[in-house]
Formats: sequence, structure tokens, C-alpha cells
Amino acid sequence: MKVLRSIRQRMINDGRITRYLTYAIGEIILVVISIFLALQLNNWNSVRKEHSKELALLAEMRNDLDADLADCRYNIAMNQRLLKGNVAVLSHLEERMPFHDSLRVHYGCLYGNTMLAPNTSAFDNLKSIGFDLIGNDSLRRSITALYSEHYAYLDKLERGYDGQLQMHDMGPQIYAKVVMDTVWTSGYPIDPAALMDDNAFKGVVRMNVFIRGFMVRLYQELEKRILSLMEQIDGELEVRGTG
Repeated sequence: MKVLRSIRQRMINDGRITRYLTYAIGEIILVVISIFLALQLNNWNSVRKEHSKELALLAEMRNDLDADLADCRYNIAMNQRLLKGNVAVLSHLEERMPFHDSLRVHYGCLYGNTMLAPNTSAFDNLKSIGFDLIGNDSLRRSITALYSEHYAYLDKLERGYDGQLQMHDMGPQIYAKVVMDTVWTSGYPIDPAALMDDNAFKGVVRMNVFIRGFMVRLYQELEKRILSLMEQIDGELEVRGTG
């Protein structure tokens, strides 16, 4: 700029107006280019910051999903255990077999349900920032589907139908007719012979067999969705240089 000003001053002094105008236009172009480059640099810095923020959030979400997967697998195993207990007790009552100590573990597993406790800190951060932070459309859809749809549906079922079944249907029957030495470990019927003719008790156990099987399948489907999202996030982090 100092050089251009010096040239411009000499041309004015020498009366060379045409050349002065040429250099003036060049000076304007140089200023415009400088402004454009500054804007581009600022835009690049903004994009780089958003990029870093996105990848950090995805890495955090990947850790959250690790914990969710472990919780989901625990719930699968626990519901399978409860299902096995309810099936064994129902079979014992309907076949009118004598009670023996091997049935204690199954009577101990008659009652109870599980609840997933999803880790949502990364998803909550994403909601506050805006879902547009995730540039990959497919990945963004998978994230919102898991957290906003599947987790929400599971929570509604756990707290609603399954919770109501345990609290209002299974609970009163168990409290009145079964002694729980240790929940999920040992129990026995107060009057085994009477229980064999108790259609109300057998009815709630039969319903619990259905819901426990349904919950196992639901958690297994959720496990697949969590694994799929983890794979998508791993791929995104790897492609973009942080895997």
C-alpha cells in the first residue's frame, strides 16, 4: 500500500492522470482482495471450530452409547432370567407337580422389571446447540431416531404398561401368596396346593410370561440399533481423521 501511494503521488505530481487512475483501480482491487481474504479466513476459522465441536460431541456420544449398550445387555439378561422363572412357575402350577427346592430360584424371579437408564448428556448438548451441527444427514437421522423415538418408546413402556403390571397386578398376588426370601434369588409359595387352583395368580404369571418375552425382544432390537449407531459414529470419526 505504501508503494502504491508513492507511485500515485509521483504520477499526480507529473500530471499523468491516466496512469494514476489505473493505479487507483489496482489499489481498490487490492483492498477488495484483502477484505475477501480476511472474510474467507474468518469463515474458515468458524468452520474449523464447528468441525471440532461436532467431532468432540460425537466422541462424547460414542462413550454414552458404550454405557447404554452395557445397560441394555444387562436388561436383556435380567428379563431372560425373569422370563425363565415365570415359565417354570407356571409350568409347575399347571402340571400340578410337588414343590421342591429347585423351584425356589424360579419363585424368586416371579416379580420385577428393568429400566434402561440412557446417558443423554451428549444428545442434550446437541439439542441445545442445534441438530444441524451434525453434517452427515444419515447419521443425524439415526441419532434423533434412537434418542427421540426408541428410547422414548422404551421408557414409556417400562414406566407405563410394564410398571403397572408389576405394581398393580403381580405385586398384590405375590405379596399375598409367595414368600420372597431374596428377590431374584429365592422364594416359595405359602400354599402350593391352593396356588395350583388359583386362576387369578396363574393369569398374572401368564401375562408376565408374555411381557417378559416382549421386553427381551424389545431390548434385543434396541441393542442392534445402539450397535448400528456406534458403528456409524466410528465411521464418521475415522473418515474425518479422529478415529
